[in-house]
This record gives sequence, structure tokens and C-alpha cells, in this order.
Amino acid sequence: MVSKKLFSAVVAALVILSMFGASSVAFAQTQTTTAAAKPTQTMAQILENNTNFTKLVSLLKKANLTSVLSGPGNYTVFAPDNAAFAKVNASTLAYWQNNTTALTNVLLYHIIPIKYLSSNFTGSGTIPTVLGLTLPYSVTGTTITVGNATITKADINATNGVIHVIDGVLVPPSSATTASPTASGGFLGLPGFEAVYSVAGLLVVAYLVMRRRQ
Repeated sequence: MVSKKLFSAVVAALVILSMFGASSVAFAQTQTTTAAAKPTQTMAQILENNTNFTKLVSLLKKANLTSVLSGPGNYTVFAPDNAAFAKVNASTLAYWQNNTTALTNVLLYHIIPIKYLSSNFTGSGTIPTVLGLTLPYSVTGTTITVGNATITKADINATNGVIHVIDGVLVPPSSATTASPTASGGFLGLPGFEAVYSVAGLLVVAYLVMRRRQ
């Protein structure tokens, strides 16, 4: 007859093995989920394939900026949906559509040269835009506000950055001060390598814009 100690040891071993097996399955499922969640589309492709961004996509094409969101990089785009553009005064929208410079400035004010996930926004502050102006933001509870708009859907990952959907169109202030070096925060108000990435991003975008205009 099997002793009680041996029986207890066998039961304990089976319990441990079952726990290990469950952990292995959970780990495998996590790995599969992570792999499935890896982005396969650029920001331009994500926007073009979503009918909520038809207005934004058309304006990006008009300003010859689609290549910026299609190329390599690690950007952040605050993407106004169609409902956000519907709030813009008709005369203002017509002015942007007939003035490529003004339209380009507005659109570049929605692009950040480095990747900012929603978890990177804390308290309040400013972030540099590709336009060269800083964009104010604030966090209240779970609500993130950028400029005059609120993020309604965050962290849509792409192969070349991240998209945050916003409920308003960001308009660069005419009297805004451009980003400049600061003693405490480094160039563009960003520390260390983030500043280098920002400068590199600005140069890439500037090159692509100039190439498209030639």
C-alpha cells in the first residue's frame, strides 16, 4: 500500500505540474496576443482605411504630407475625425483648402516628432510639434486635453508611430513662441536622446516636404 507521505508527495507534484502547465499556456497566449497586436500598417494606411478620417486624409493629400505619415519614423499624430472638422467654420476651412501654406501649418501642428503614448502625458506641460511651435496639454483624471481638443481614442499604434484621435482641430496660434533650447529640459524642452530624435524627426519631415514641393 502506498504510504500517506508518498501519496501526499505525488499530489503535490501533480499540483505543481498543473500550475506550471497553466502558466506556460498563459505565457504562450500572452506571446500570441502580443505578436498579433504588433502593428502592420503605417499611420497613413490606418487613416486611409478608416472612414472617420476622410476629411483629414483629403487635406493631407492636398498639402502633400501623406508621404510623411507613410515613411519611416516614430511620430505622434493627433488626428481630428470628420466630426471635429465639422466644427470648423466653413470660411476657415475654405481658406485652408485654398492656401497650401496655411493648411500645411495647421496639419504640421498635429504632428509630434517623437512617439508619445497616453501614459507619457502627466500633469500639464507642452510638447514640440513638427511645425516648430509647442502644443500645450493637460491631464485631468483619465482625460487628456491637447490645445483646444480632447483625446477621444488613444494609442492606435502604427509601424511608424502612434495616433491619438481628437475631437477638435488644432489651430496654431499666430503669436505663439517657437520651441527653443532650455537650460533645464534640453533642446525643445526634451532631455537627452529624445531631443536628438526630435531634431532628426524635424529634419526628415522638412526634407520630405521640400522634396514633394519640387
